Amino acid sequence: MKKLSILLCAVLLFSCFTGCTPTSDEPTEPERLFITSDEVDLRQMVVDYMYAMANVQWTAGITIDYSSYSSSLVYESGKTYLGMVYNNNQNGFEAFMDLLDENNCHTGTITGWSSAVGNSCATSIEHAWQLVSATVDYGYSQDMMPYYKHTGVVPVGDIDWSCYNGTNTNSIIGQHDRQTIFEAYAQMLPGDALMRYQNNGGHALMLTKAPTVVRNEDGTINMAQSYLYLTDQNNRLHNRREYPSSWEVDRPMTFSNALQDGYLPVTVAELRDGIAPVPTFTVTAPTAENLAAGNVKGNVRSNYCLNTLRMELRSGETLVATAVSHPYERSCGFSDLGKDLKIADLPAGQYTLTIIAEVGLATQTIVETTFTK
Repeated sequence: MKKLSILLCAVLLFSCFTGCTPTSDEPTEPERLFITSDEVDLRQMVVDYMYAMANVQWTAGITIDYSSYSSSLVYESGKTYLGMVYNNNQNGFEAFMDLLDENNCHTGTITGWSSAVGNSCATSIEHAWQLVSATVDYGYSQDMMPYYKHTGVVPVGDIDWSCYNGTNTNSIIGQHDRQTIFEAYAQMLPGDALMRYQNNGGHALMLTKAPTVVRNEDGTINMAQSYLYLTDQNNRLHNRREYPSSWEVDRPMTFSNALQDGYLPVTVAELRDGIAPVPTFTVTAPTAENLAAGNVKGNVRSNYCLNTLRMELRSGETLVATAVSHPYERSCGFSDLGKDLKIADLPAGQYTLTIIAEVGLATQTIVETTFTK
């Protein structure tokens, strides 16, 4: 419920930014360009999304077997689990929830390692960050570092990422005093992340509770008594939670162990600065003529990744058909999703097509077109 209330606040806030055009008798408000953390708790949105992915309880409808990738990674039909499926696909919470019926039974039939709905350590964090970040864009943990300027990932603390040798983040740690790394850990806030990449493998975890920082008498950080509290998606199932899970939630890790394991702290600019751009949508809407012919031509572009695109077709007040997709891209065409409405098969009459786009900070009706078939 907390997650939903925060998202609702974001939607209401966005409606204030993009409200009705004032009449000529009303003063014109300056265009709002940014949302601040004073208006929406950007960090809590990110953490709540991570918790939602980690805590969803579901029952497998069919067996999902990834034992060829990790021996424990088998989701057995009829068994209950906690947290989204781990695999090599890159989906968010919305897509996974669409697969669950009213009894939280997983109804999906696609089980491929790279095609079934699921995500991994790094991509789960990316989906959470995409709620508030218009800049984040990476694929895997080896890309998830400020060394690469195009990813939208930025450093926490005074760490020189230019030391990276391209294959192992220990090359960065080796160039820094331990206390410099510990001070960077201490600066982390909920929603920030730890990442590492070591030769052929990497991992990433999100900080979901504020660190515990204990200092020695000389002011240095006591690495054994200072803790980070981390939530992450793993490539193995364990039995340390109420039901089998590939997720750890709020797991404590000492600063000492974080350093020993080669982790470095990162975040996105929007969380660092407490400022996120107001969501924008640029739409090429389908024409009434094309809709009458059964073609839903057009597209939408946003400065944020589109979590959900929803089409609703009505005849008067009656809902005739719906279609939903989760693009997780900044642009999406309407044609493929529009085919699910089966407009060509409808009887003659007048219809209204509504298209709704959802990003983390806004839900917006972007198309409302009436046509006669």
